[in-house]
Amino acid sequence: MSAPTLYPYQREAIDAVAKARAAGMNRLLLKMPTGTGKTVTFAAMLAHPHFADLMTSGRAPTMLVIAHREELLDQAVDKISRANPRAMVSIEQGSRGANAYSDVVVASIQTLAAMKFRRLKLLMRRHNFRIVIVDEAHHAAAPTYRTVLAHLGFLPLEDVSDETNDDQASEVDVAKMTAALAAWDQRAPKDQLLVGVTATPNRSDAIGLGCVFQSIAFSYALRNAIEDGWLVPITPWVVETNASLDEVRLNRGDFNQRELADAVNNDQRNRLAVSAWEEYAANRSTIAFTVDVAHAHALAKTFTEAGVRAAAVSGETPREERRRILDDFQEGKLQVVTNCMVLTEGTDLPRASCILHAKPTKSATLYEQMTGRGLRLFPGKTDCVVIDLVDIARRHSLQAAPVLYGLPPNLNPKGKPLQKLATEIDEFLEAHPGWNISTQGRVTLEQLQAHARTFDIWKIPDLGDFGIGRTLRWMKISDDEFRLQYPWADGSEVISVAPDLLGHFAVSLTMRPHDGSPVRQRTLVTDAPTAVAAAALAEAFVLQQRNSVVRLRSMDESIAGWRSRPASPKQLALLARLHVPFKPGINMGEASDLIDLANARRK
Repeated sequence: MSAPTLYPYQREAIDAVAKARAAGMNRLLLKMPTGTGKTVTFAAMLAHPHFADLMTSGRAPTMLVIAHREELLDQAVDKISRANPRAMVSIEQGSRGANAYSDVVVASIQTLAAMKFRRLKLLMRRHNFRIVIVDEAHHAAAPTYRTVLAHLGFLPLEDVSDETNDDQASEVDVAKMTAALAAWDQRAPKDQLLVGVTATPNRSDAIGLGCVFQSIAFSYALRNAIEDGWLVPITPWVVETNASLDEVRLNRGDFNQRELADAVNNDQRNRLAVSAWEEYAANRSTIAFTVDVAHAHALAKTFTEAGVRAAAVSGETPREERRRILDDFQEGKLQVVTNCMVLTEGTDLPRASCILHAKPTKSATLYEQMTGRGLRLFPGKTDCVVIDLVDIARRHSLQAAPVLYGLPPNLNPKGKPLQKLATEIDEFLEAHPGWNISTQGRVTLEQLQAHARTFDIWKIPDLGDFGIGRTLRWMKISDDEFRLQYPWADGSEVISVAPDLLGHFAVSLTMRPHDGSPVRQRTLVTDAPTAVAAAALAEAFVLQQRNSVVRLRSMDESIAGWRSRPASPKQLALLARLHVPFKPGINMGEASDLIDLANARRK
């Protein structure tokens, strides 16, 4: 058995971790889509030259892999063993104890937290954990994970608690921890490495992972993985139902599961799900995601009554029966497997070429996890059909397939491949810069094109609280993204304030030369706690390094007196070329704002 060959992006991820470590960081995050081999990537680190110092010095150095679910443990052992045929890999979970001579220990978070973390402390007496991997690292903000990492020396001991909740996270607690990290990083030991791997760093409760990780060392987008050929393309369908979610309450950013089940688990909606499957994905191997155990069994029964070979799995399904069902599915003996939160993480069923979303969610993280189960490559598989059952939700924004390509969830693709749809939306926005698709309700591209001919979208967005105390005139691009643009040298510069995946804000500088030479970009600020704080740092840069342009972008009318003059012929001609309507008698300031808005939204 030889080690698997790494794909280019996997090698790039490992190199990125080494580069970040050389820069003094040792708590790093890797974002890679489901199906692109996250486990293979971190397994290769064990014997990689970049990390030889961690695995050859001190007493018997060991890698610890922390996983969230039982299924992840056995899969991790298998893949790590394949990548490192000479390594001893063992499991610490429940009644299974890791061999004291193991090179790698794979442990469940629940086991490490057992007996108020005594199980973890016993392990640490026998093993010198120099590399620690957190699989499905979006869970890492929870108290149990942070306590384990504090005992391991990655986080300050102030974060240690007896709480054993392995998923929920308190905003107050996380804010306190994030503040403590600033002082901790100055004294924290650097002779070990923490790497979190996840397909989706964003949590449904909107809590960032900056309370654990210092930096996103490597990020590989789902769209890029599909376009690069490592995952199959998506063919999406939206099926609207009569179920209403308006009375369903929220719990930590997503629906209350009991109330959601009451709203959607009924015969009419389940029959609609089966009818949609028969129309768009008949005979495809399908994974269906449901709200709860009763919903999984009810939907499986509806499929069976329609003559489709189907079965349900859940946390209540005995282990051996669950394995038998999943083996039958992978061998093609079952066409449909319905499940309740069992197949969202750590399940390899590459035969699946259809994902049926019978469970509505507001969580982009959960939605991408579920959809990713159908995107792995498999002989004869050319695409994955994704069917979204979309309920009446006037008060909620439901996730749907377009979000996977950065498109609004309210877009109805009507079976058009996402890659083609994204290209056509880009062309639409090029022709109609500034059009906000997400405000249009559930629409098709054809309806958008009709609306854009008659609807006036040219209104300068108000800065809101962000504008209080600002020295320079910024442009609001979205709810939490702002831009400042001005001429500089032989081109134009754009300063952007936008959030990163860790919940912090970054300031980036983009220089666009007029002669067509390559665009140059650099990051000015990272890890700013708020957009306002990031903007203050950005304005300090402009005042110190670009003082000559302050007159052009000052909020003070006495400094920027040019704004009240009549718009120039050059401005009016540019507005016409950009297809931006403007009122008679427009002044230079108003014209400048409209031009900035058009350019920002086109980019």
